[in-house]
Amino acid sequence: MKQPVIAEQAEGRNNFRPPVAATSAESAFTPEVANGKRMTYIEFLDNSPMTPFLWILLIGVALAQILDGINFQSTAFALPLIGREFKINPTAAGLIASMTGIGLFFGALIISPLADRFGRKPIFQWVLFTYAFGAFLSAIAWSYESLLVARVIAGLGIGAQFPVAFALLAEFAPKRLRHIFVALGPLFYSVGWFCCAMLSTWLIPRFGWRAIYWLGISSMLMTVYIWRLLPESPRFLLMRGKVKEAGNVVKDLARRAGMTEVELVAPPETNTKAVEKLSLSQRISALRPEFWSVLALGGFYFANSIQNTGFSTWLPSIFVGQGFTLTRSFRFATIILVVTPIGQLFAMWLQERMPRKWAMLLLATLSSAFFLAFGLSFEFKWPIEVMVGSNVFYQFFSQGIVVILYTLATELFPTRIRGSSMGLITAVGRIGAITGPFVVGLLSTLGTAIHQIIYYFAIPLLAAAILCLFLIRIDPRQKTLEQIHT
Repeated sequence: MKQPVIAEQAEGRNNFRPPVAATSAESAFTPEVANGKRMTYIEFLDNSPMTPFLWILLIGVALAQILDGINFQSTAFALPLIGREFKINPTAAGLIASMTGIGLFFGALIISPLADRFGRKPIFQWVLFTYAFGAFLSAIAWSYESLLVARVIAGLGIGAQFPVAFALLAEFAPKRLRHIFVALGPLFYSVGWFCCAMLSTWLIPRFGWRAIYWLGISSMLMTVYIWRLLPESPRFLLMRGKVKEAGNVVKDLARRAGMTEVELVAPPETNTKAVEKLSLSQRISALRPEFWSVLALGGFYFANSIQNTGFSTWLPSIFVGQGFTLTRSFRFATIILVVTPIGQLFAMWLQERMPRKWAMLLLATLSSAFFLAFGLSFEFKWPIEVMVGSNVFYQFFSQGIVVILYTLATELFPTRIRGSSMGLITAVGRIGAITGPFVVGLLSTLGTAIHQIIYYFAIPLLAAAILCLFLIRIDPRQKTLEQIHT
């Protein structure tokens, strides 16, 4: 049998590209049957059992997402006391939250694509440091203007962290578990929101609004966690032609998993030119073949964000505007938001049971139906149980959409532009998150009835889901990342 060419000496040569991993049943393995088996680095990653390293990876990203969620949501709970201390009006107070959104946009658009140039690991460390530094500046803010700058800096890190972390998850995850690995990211981000609510309830009354920002500095410790425990993505290293480094990472993972008798070799060489560091213009050019996928997912994320974020931000105010007390309004909003992680778990299960784009359409249809029911409950003065219940189901299906969207975003783009593509899609979604609350407030100021606003906002999401059916033509379930792009 002819042995595959070992590319350990290919460092710096321009003729390497990771091949498509084997699809036969022979490529799958467990520790019990792996002895004596010859596998490429990519085959090992795609068929790996659940090793201690993968648990370390999941725990690290989960902690980062929880801290991310806490940092993002902290301003909402600190805002009442911030306004009192700096003696600012509601419009100026609202600008603080908007500054975080602006940081989110530029972080996703500008910083996350750097992961395609310098690697997943170093950029992941830097974005964690960035939003920890933003939290520190927020905690010591000496004026209203300094707090605005601090929230932009924090937003830069938060916005970039999503695409980079999810790219790491997708590139290390076994193909049979990829839909779970990536989906855990937004789920733990939602957990961070609830942690922020509970911690704020205890910290802020006792220690003031700065206490919740001091808590955000704890994410600085995550940079040490990443530095010591998480290696660079072997797929990124192979894409850059750094075969020896990729082999060292994979062999170390096998050794730590107790699979010392598995013979791991570099993928065979091809005539395809290895990917060099891409300049900004080169990354833009590389995105052109993926234009329709970026358009489909970006448009879908925008439509979901403008609807969901727009109304989540104003939810307590909407109930107050309908004559309910502030206490009851907060209680209704809490009941509605508590289903977020449950809906994401459902979507995690659903997206492996049918093509992902059909799963998105199903969730978009169901969420739109319950969103319209929410509007009807205001128009026809239905009981509060119906009003809250319809929004609970809307939130359940709407939040599940984010899980499927990010899973697709990690799968539909090749390694060389995965960070850039996800960053662009996330940035478009952030525009919706910034625009949604403003448009709801503007229409309310102009005297538009709340049920009419709801009807307007129900249209874009369903239209975007239908567009995805035509523009996304790949079913990536149970395929390796290399197979998806052949």
